[in-house]
Amino acid sequence: MSLDWPPIDAEVRAAVDRQLGTAVSIYDRSGIIARFEDAFAARHDAAFALLTSSGTAALHSAYYALGIGPGDEVLVQDYTFFATATPLLQLGATPVLVDVDTEGAVDLDLAAALLTPATRALVATHMWGHPQRVRRLRAFCDRHAIALVEDCSHAHGAAREGLSVGRLADAACWSLQGRKTITAGEGGILTTPHRGLYEKAMLLGHFNKRALAEIRPDAPLYAYAETGLGLKYRAHPLGLAMAEVYLSRLDAWLSHRRRHAAAFESALDGRPGIAVLTPGGPHTSTLYAFVFTVDPDQAGFTREDLLARLRGADCAEVTDCDSMRPLHTYPAFTAPRSPLTSYRHPPPRTPTATADRLAAHSLRIGVPAEDTAAADRYTRKVAEALETALAELGGR
Repeated sequence: MSLDWPPIDAEVRAAVDRQLGTAVSIYDRSGIIARFEDAFAARHDAAFALLTSSGTAALHSAYYALGIGPGDEVLVQDYTFFATATPLLQLGATPVLVDVDTEGAVDLDLAAALLTPATRALVATHMWGHPQRVRRLRAFCDRHAIALVEDCSHAHGAAREGLSVGRLADAACWSLQGRKTITAGEGGILTTPHRGLYEKAMLLGHFNKRALAEIRPDAPLYAYAETGLGLKYRAHPLGLAMAEVYLSRLDAWLSHRRRHAAAFESALDGRPGIAVLTPGGPHTSTLYAFVFTVDPDQAGFTREDLLARLRGADCAEVTDCDSMRPLHTYPAFTAPRSPLTSYRHPPPRTPTATADRLAAHSLRIGVPAEDTAAADRYTRKVAEALETALAELGGR
C-alpha cells in the first residue's frame, strides 16, 4: 500500500466543483475564507485566524506583526524545518539557534543562557506533530517578557496538558501544504488571541477590501489598509475547498493514526537503543509521521542497517529524516543574508549535540489516517517487517 496524500475522493472533487461555481478569487473575508477561518479557529481554541498563501507566509506575517526587525534576536529551536526561521531574515532579525532535548522540544535551560536585551521572541516547533509542553513555554516567555510563537505546521489538532497547540501563543502558524494533515495543496494559516496582531498581520498581505473592512479605523496603520505593504498573501479558494473537507475529518483521522501507530510502537517496545519520538499517551499527537531513533552504540546496528532491511521488505514508507536537518547545517543560518541588514558576525547558538543526534539517527514511518482493510494490511506489514528486521539485526 502506498500512502498517497491527500485523499482525492468524490466528496473532495464535489467541494472543489462547488467552489468553482462560486468564486475562484476572494478579496474579503467572506464565503469559504470566513467559514474555514472560523472552523479552524474554533478547533484550535483561537480568537482570530488569518489564512495565508503558505505556512512560510503565515510565519512572516506573525513575525512582522510582533514588530520584529533589524537588530532583534529570536530564539529558534535548531531541530526544525528551515522555513520556521528564514522569514526572520526578510525582516533583518537574527535567528539564535537553541538545541533541543531528547524529545525534540526546545531546551529552555539552553535558551535562557542566550537571552539578551535584543531577544524579542521564542519560536517552538511541534516536530512530527508531537506537542511540546505549552504551559512551560508560555511561562518561560512571560518570565522573560518575550513573545511566544509556535510553528504548528505538523500539528493540526494536536494537544497536550489539556491545551491545543497554539492556544497560549502570541501567534501560531500552520502550513496547509500538500503533505500536511489538513492541506489546501498550498496555503497556511495564522492564529492569535490578539486583535492588534491580527490586524497588523493582515496589513502585510491582505490589502484593500479585507484590510479596509477589518482593521479598525482608529488603528495607527489603517491609513495603509488600501494599499497594504507590497505583499499579497491570500489563500486560494479552490485549495480551501479541499481543506474544508479535510478539517471535518481531522478528529477521525487522528484517532485512526493513533491506532495504527500503536502497532509500530509495540513492535519497537523494549528494544535496546530504540527510542520513540512520537509516543502515544495522554497528549494528542497528530502523528504527521511516526518517528524513532536508533542509537548504534546501544542497539548494535545503525539506522541505515535497519532501513536497508525494511527497504528489502518493500516498506517504502519508511525513510530517513534528512529533510529536517538542523538549522545550523545551512549557510542561511551560519552566514545569513537579508535584504534589510548585514550580519557582521555568525549568529550565536548553543552547542547542538542533541539536534545532530536526532537528525543522524532518526527514521520515520508514514501512518495511515484511514480505517480500512488496506490501511490495516499496510500497518501489519510494516510492524511485522520491523519485528523481523530487529530480530535479525539483534542476533548478530
